[in-house]
Amino acid sequence: MNPKYLLFLILLAMTMYSPASPAQVSGQQTANLRPAGTWDVFQSGAKGDGITMDTKAIQAAIDQCHQVGGGKVYLHNGTFLSGTIYLKSNVTLYIEAGATLLGSANVDDYPIIPSRYPSYTGELLTNKMLIYAEDARAISLQGRGTIDGRGDDFNGPYLSPSFSGRPRIIHFRHCENVQVRDLTLYNSGSWVQSYQSCKNLVIDGITVDSRENKDIEKPRYTTVRGRNTDGLDLVDCERVRISNCVINSGDDAICLKSFSPDEACRDITITNCIVSSNASGIKIGTETSGAFEDITISNCTVYDTRVDGISIMTTDGARVERITVSNITMRNIKGSALFIRLGNRNRPYRKDAKINIPYLKDIIIENIQGNRISAEQGCSITGLETAFVENITLRNINLSFEGGKLAAESNRVIPEQEKAYPNGLTYGTLPAYGLYVRHARNLLLDNIRLSFQAEDQRPALVFDDVEGANIQGLKAEAGPRTPSVVRLSNARKVIIGNSTALGNPPVFLAVTGNQSKDITLINNDFQGIQQNIILEKPLMKSVVQEYGTIGK
Repeated sequence: MNPKYLLFLILLAMTMYSPASPAQVSGQQTANLRPAGTWDVFQSGAKGDGITMDTKAIQAAIDQCHQVGGGKVYLHNGTFLSGTIYLKSNVTLYIEAGATLLGSANVDDYPIIPSRYPSYTGELLTNKMLIYAEDARAISLQGRGTIDGRGDDFNGPYLSPSFSGRPRIIHFRHCENVQVRDLTLYNSGSWVQSYQSCKNLVIDGITVDSRENKDIEKPRYTTVRGRNTDGLDLVDCERVRISNCVINSGDDAICLKSFSPDEACRDITITNCIVSSNASGIKIGTETSGAFEDITISNCTVYDTRVDGISIMTTDGARVERITVSNITMRNIKGSALFIRLGNRNRPYRKDAKINIPYLKDIIIENIQGNRISAEQGCSITGLETAFVENITLRNINLSFEGGKLAAESNRVIPEQEKAYPNGLTYGTLPAYGLYVRHARNLLLDNIRLSFQAEDQRPALVFDDVEGANIQGLKAEAGPRTPSVVRLSNARKVIIGNSTALGNPPVFLAVTGNQSKDITLINNDFQGIQQNIILEKPLMKSVVQEYGTIGK
């Protein structure tokens, strides 16, 4: 063979089989193998090296996909550095397992632009976020990959209205038919994901890992400054399904809000989720302007929360009704296990917005178990003297509290705090270790078991200004220095039946207040109790009727 021709063949072979970069290999393979309707961002010029800005390449793929009617934009085999990406109708942004969408550390890569819709404080702006969509339909974020918000690289005010220097990871506004599935959302600069005025929304199987100051046993900001990193926020959204999520967040884990007095969070299910946070676990509030209705929360685990386990409230005029919470376990709750509050802060979030007349009613909470619940906050249900909470059912509740408080704490006068920021920490130490209720009407407590880890000398239940309560099957731990297991103050139309004390308290029921009347005890077991009832005044003897008591 001609030596020159042999050399030519060798050089040709070397050219054909020379090593290619991973990006080149990925681009070549997917150019040949990608299914129709899939846009590989490598083909749009993305490098995927975690160093080169890939914003324009990703956005080009999204734009092209949208322009031809929709499909999937595919990120794989790389780390894609990016600023704000605008997701558009009929586009799925798919991040493959092993791939990362990495937020830029430069705050200028997240522009604030005009919007058709008002922000937190009412301005028609977008604020800052990594992935944004407005007026989009049939959009989704999917894949087993990671979106890293680079939250540690940003500074800015803590409170959510500004977001001036801290981008969120996801923000969708006025979108319909939205799906977010399977992704890991990591280290956000602010709220991890927020959905405002969206409809037909599915969030399934996601993991949120965005918690600064991770050690719950240390003070909240002992390591670094907080960033208000709510795990998931729904603002005035309808027809939403949240399921199978694991959320560990620096602020409220799952939070429902309303900014507009004429909008609502309604027709929402939250199920099969595991949540932990540096604030509350699952919460309605605090921003509560419009309405919250037809919401179910079920089959969830809540643990290591610095504030409340489950919170349901109205403070800015919202109407809250038909809420069901069931099958929840709790562990290590530093605030209230259950916090239900009707307040009167009345903060407007829209210019010249009216403040609605609030009400909070028709709440069912059942099949709840928990231990290591705060000694100070326990559980509370509170309205206002001029606006009672109504129709609250607690059924099959088994809670163990840290305890350890003295009887003197049961005499604390709890201020109304109607305009204060509402959470279980608002009132300080409650006069009851288990459940404190004030300004409420039509309560049912059925099969409630309350206990403590260290002896607590406060009553298990304290009712103040309550009308219409039926307590059945109460089993409450109490010790020899507890003034009474239950205290009713200015309570009307109350029935206590089939109940008993766990331990040897001197008194089961104490009744105080000139308005107390129509209190009935039926078929209770008071064995081992020295005195069944004590009255504030001897003339109140006709206030309480007792039938079928076992024991003294």
